[in-house]
Amino acid sequence: MSTLISKFQVLKKKEENKELVKHSFVSLFVRIGGAAAAFFMNVVAARYLGAVQAGYFFLAVTVSTLIATIGRVGADQTILRFVSVYGEQREWNKVHAAIRKIINWSSVLVLSLTTLICVFSKQISVYLFHKPELQWPLFWCTLSIPFFAIYNVHGMALQGRRKVLLSVTSLKILTPLFLMLLMVAFTPRDGSSASMYYLVACFLNVVLAHYWWRKNVPTATVKEDFDSAELWKSCGPLWIVAIMNVVTTWGGQFIAGIFNTPQELAQLAVARNTTMLVSFVLTAVNNVSAPRFAIMYNQGKMNQLKNYARNTTLLMTLAALPITLAIWIFPEYILSLFGKDFKEGAWLLRILAAGQFVSVISGSVGYLLNMTGHEKDMRNVMTINAILSVVLALILNPIYGAIGSALGTAIGVASTNLMAVGLVKKRLGFSTISIFGFKRSKE
Repeated sequence: MSTLISKFQVLKKKEENKELVKHSFVSLFVRIGGAAAAFFMNVVAARYLGAVQAGYFFLAVTVSTLIATIGRVGADQTILRFVSVYGEQREWNKVHAAIRKIINWSSVLVLSLTTLICVFSKQISVYLFHKPELQWPLFWCTLSIPFFAIYNVHGMALQGRRKVLLSVTSLKILTPLFLMLLMVAFTPRDGSSASMYYLVACFLNVVLAHYWWRKNVPTATVKEDFDSAELWKSCGPLWIVAIMNVVTTWGGQFIAGIFNTPQELAQLAVARNTTMLVSFVLTAVNNVSAPRFAIMYNQGKMNQLKNYARNTTLLMTLAALPITLAIWIFPEYILSLFGKDFKEGAWLLRILAAGQFVSVISGSVGYLLNMTGHEKDMRNVMTINAILSVVLALILNPIYGAIGSALGTAIGVASTNLMAVGLVKKRLGFSTISIFGFKRSKE
C-alpha cells in the first residue's frame, strides 16, 4: 500500500498527469454521489418492500436492462467514440448526423422489444420464471425501456463532450435519486408500484438529459447524412459487446430468477448493486479517460496513451482497495442496512466484490480497445466470458443456490478483464497492469 501511495505522489507531480488527476477527482466526486444514490435507493427499496417484493422488483429491473441493451444496437460507446473525435475537430454536423442515425436505428428495435415483452409479460413471468407475481413489475419496468435507452444515449454523448458532471449525473444519479424520492414520498405497496415509480424516474431523467445535451452541443449548420457503413463498422461489434457485458454482469441474477426464491433474488440483487461501490471508481475514471483514449489514438500519440492508461490504473487501484477490504471484513454490517433478511447474503457480497476488484486493477481495458478501433477483439472476449458466466451459473446455482450465480458472475467479470489486458498488450503494445512497477516512458 505504501508503494502505491508513493507512486501516486510521483504521478501527481508530473505536468502531463495533472489533468488526469484533477478531472478524475472531479469525476470521482460526482461518481461517489452516483454510487451513494444507487446504494441508498436499494436500501429504501429493500426496507419499504421487504425481501420478497424487492426480489420481484429487482428481477424486473434486470430483465428490462437486458432488453434495453439489446435494443440500443451498441449506441452508447459508438456515440461516445464519434462525439469525442468529431467534437474535438468541431465538426458538429457529423456529430448530430451520427446521433440522429443511431437513434433512428435503435428506436425501431427498442419499441418492438418493449411491445413484445409488455404483451407477453404474464407468460414470461409464469412459464420462464415460475413467478406469477412478477407480471406487473415486469410490465411497468418494460415500459421504461425507451426512456432508459434515450437518457443513456444522451449521457454518453455528454461524456464525449467531456461534460463529466452532467454525464455521470444522467447515467448514474438521476434515476436512482428520483426513484428514491418517489418511494419516500408515496410509499410503494409492492414491487408493482415500485416499478411504476421506476418508469416515472426514467422519464424525468430523459427530460433533463435532453435539455443538457441541447445546451452543451452547438447545433448543426447543415443537416447531413452519416456514412452507414462507417457507423455500423463500430456499432455492430459494440452491440455484441454491450449485450455480452449485460449477460456477464446480470446473467447470474437472471438465472437465479428461474431457480431461486424471491428472497434469495433480493439478497443477490442487493449484493450485486452494493459491489458497484468497488467499481464506481472505474466508471469515474472512464468518464474522463474514454474520450481522451479516442483522441490520443486518432492523433497517433501512442506513448502518451500508454502513460495515461497506466496512470488511470494506479488511481483506480488506490481508490478501490480500501472499499474492497471493508466489504470483505464487514459484509454482515453493510447488508444489515437493507434489513435483517439480507444479512445472509454476506458471501454473495464478498464473491461479487472480488470479481469487481479484478476488473478495477485491470484498468480501462474495455474502453481502450473500443476507443482505438479494436471493437471486434472486445466483442470476442465479452462473448466468450458471457457464455462462461451463464454456463457456470447454470451448473453451480442448482448445487450452491444464489452463491453459484454469484460465482459465475464474478469469474466471468474477472476473466473478461484479464483477457482484455492481454489484448491491449497485443494490439497497443503495453500492459495496463503496471501498478507495482510504474514507469514513465520517454517521449
